[in-house]
Amino acid sequence: MTPLTLFLAKLIGAYALIMSAWMLVRRDVALQMIESVSREPVAIAFIGMIRLAIGLAIVIGHEIWSDATAALVSLVGWLTLISGSLTLFLPPQTVRHIFARMDYEKRYPVFALVSFAFGGALLIAGFSA
Repeated sequence: MTPLTLFLAKLIGAYALIMSAWMLVRRDVALQMIESVSREPVAIAFIGMIRLAIGLAIVIGHEIWSDATAALVSLVGWLTLISGSLTLFLPPQTVRHIFARMDYEKRYPVFALVSFAFGGALLIAGFSA
C-alpha cells in the first residue's frame, strides 16, 4: 500500500468511527441536525460543496485500485464526489425527499453501526499495514 492509501484509510476510518460513535451517543442531536439541515436549501448546498471538494481531492489524489484497502479508499472518493455533485445539482425538495425515503429515525442504528464497522475496518487496515 502506498503512504497516501495508509493515510487516507486512517483518516477516513477514524472519521467514520468517531462520527458513528457520536451518532450512537448523541442520537437526539444527530437526528435533529439531519432534520434541520434537510429543510434548509443553503445548508444542503453547503454540504454538497464540502462533499464535492473532499471527493475531488480523493479522486484526483488517490485513483488506486490495486488492493482492497486502496480500492475502498478510491470508492469512498468516487461516492463522495458523486453524492456531493448530486446534492448540489438536485433540487432541494428532491434532496429532502431522499432524506425522507432513507427513514433515518427508523434505520438510525443500522446507519451508525455500518459506519462504525466500516470505519473500524479502514482504521485497522491503515494501522496494520
